Amino acid sequence: MGVARVSSPDTDPDSTPAAGALTLSERLAAALAAVQSADLDSSTVAAAKRYVLDWMASALAGTATVAGRMLIAEATDRGAGPCAVLGAAAGRDAGTAALVNGGLSHIVEMDDLDRASVVHPGTVVIPAALATAEQAGADGRSFLAAVVVGYEAAIRVGEAVGRSHYAFWQNTATCGTFGSAAAAGHLLSLDAEGLSWAFGNAGSLAAGLWQFNRDGAMTKHLHAGRAAANGLLAARLAARGFTGARAILEGPQGFFAAMSRDAQPERVVTGLDAGLGSAGSLWKIGRVSIKPHASCRHTHPAVDAVLRLRSELGADALRPEAVRRVRVATYGTALDVTDAPHPTNPYQAKFSLQYTVAHALLHGHVGLHDFGPERLADPVLRSVMAKTELVVDQALDNRYPATWSARVRLELDDGTAREVEVAAPKGDPENPVSLEELAAKLHDLVAGTRYADRVNAVLDAVDRLDQRATMRGFLPTIGMATA
Repeated sequence: MGVARVSSPDTDPDSTPAAGALTLSERLAAALAAVQSADLDSSTVAAAKRYVLDWMASALAGTATVAGRMLIAEATDRGAGPCAVLGAAAGRDAGTAALVNGGLSHIVEMDDLDRASVVHPGTVVIPAALATAEQAGADGRSFLAAVVVGYEAAIRVGEAVGRSHYAFWQNTATCGTFGSAAAAGHLLSLDAEGLSWAFGNAGSLAAGLWQFNRDGAMTKHLHAGRAAANGLLAARLAARGFTGARAILEGPQGFFAAMSRDAQPERVVTGLDAGLGSAGSLWKIGRVSIKPHASCRHTHPAVDAVLRLRSELGADALRPEAVRRVRVATYGTALDVTDAPHPTNPYQAKFSLQYTVAHALLHGHVGLHDFGPERLADPVLRSVMAKTELVVDQALDNRYPATWSARVRLELDDGTAREVEVAAPKGDPENPVSLEELAAKLHDLVAGTRYADRVNAVLDAVDRLDQRATMRGFLPTIGMATA
C-alpha cells in the first residue's frame, strides 16, 4: 500500500522539539497526508460505510427533537451554499452544515463510540467530511477515505490524552476536533505541513466541558457540532497558508500540558512506522463500537448484564416488588458520569445508571422513546432505582478504557441471587452489530419522523457511496434535504 513510513525521534512531552525534529502532530500529519483512497482495502471501505449509515440514523432521529429543531432553525438564518443540512429546506455553507449535522447526530445518544479514546468519532468526523466533500465536489471514495483518516486522528489523540482529561473535558469535543481537521484536510489535499498547521489550530479551538451534565443541558450537542465546524475551519485556513502551532500536542503550553495530568504522548504515533493500515498499525476505525441502546455508552455494560439476567430468570420472576437489591459494580469513570439516582429530565435519565438498569430490568429494553415524562415519573420504576447500588470494582477499573465492563448482581426476596459480568457489550468489535441489526436500528430511529419511508433509499445510497462521482447532492438525492 502507498502509505507513509514516518521517522520516530524521541519526544520530550515537556518541551518543544528541537529545530529539525518532527513534532507529534507533524509525524501524524505526515502519515495521514500520504493516505490515498486507493490505499483502503475493501473491508475498511465497508467499515466506513457502516459508520456513515449509523451516523445517518442518529442524525435523522435528531431532526425530530426539540434541540434538533433549534439547530435547524439556526442553519436557516445563515448563508446559502452547496452543503445540505438535515431537516433544512436549502443548502448552506460548509461550516454551517458541519455544525448543524454534527449537533443533530449527537442528540439521541445513539452515535458510535471508541472505547480506548472515549471519543464519539462519527458525530464529528462525518459531518466535517461530508460538508467538505460537498463543497469540493469530491467523489464518494474520497469521502470515505476522509472518514477513515478523520477517525484515525481523533482516536489517536484521544488514546494519548489520558484518563484525567475526561474528568473535565468531553473527548469528543476536544480530540474530535483533530479528527474533523484531518478529514477536511484530506479532501482539501493538504500536504504534511498544511495538515500539521490544521492540527495546530484545531488544538487551540478544542473545548467542551462536562458541566452541562449537571443541568441536563443541550450543550453536549453543541460540542459535536462545534468540533466538526472548528476542525473544518482549521483545515480550510491551512489550505490558504494559515499557520498553526507545530507542537500543539506536546508543547509546554500545548494540549496535553493544559488539559491532562496523565497524557501518554507516544500513543499519538504508535505503530506509524509500520504504515497505516498494515498489520502493525491497523486502521482505528475497525475498533469503534456501535450503540444499540439510547443512553450513555457507560451504561451499556450494565444494561446488557441486566438483559441477560432477565432472559435467564424470565420476566415473570422479576416483578418489581420481588426485587430486593440490584448491585452494579463497574469502573470509576462510569460512576463519575452516570451516578444519577434522581434524574429530572430525559437527558439526565440517559446518563443515569440507576434509571437505565431499572428500565432494562422492568421492560427489557432501553430505547429511544423510553425517557419520556411518564416513565420518569413512574413510581414502580423509581422504586427499583432506589434498590440499585453502584460501586467501583478495582479490577474492572484497571481494565478501563481498553474494556468497558460491568458486573450486576440481582437479589430477589425469595432468596434467588444471580450475577452476570459483561466485558464486551453489544456493539463492541468483539460482539458486533450485524448489518441487519444496523438496518433495524435505522428503521427504529426514523420511525415517526419525516424520513420514515426513506429507510431503503438510505441503505441503498450508503451501500453505493464508493461509486458516487460526486458527494454534492448526496443527501437531497435520497430525500434527506433540499439543496
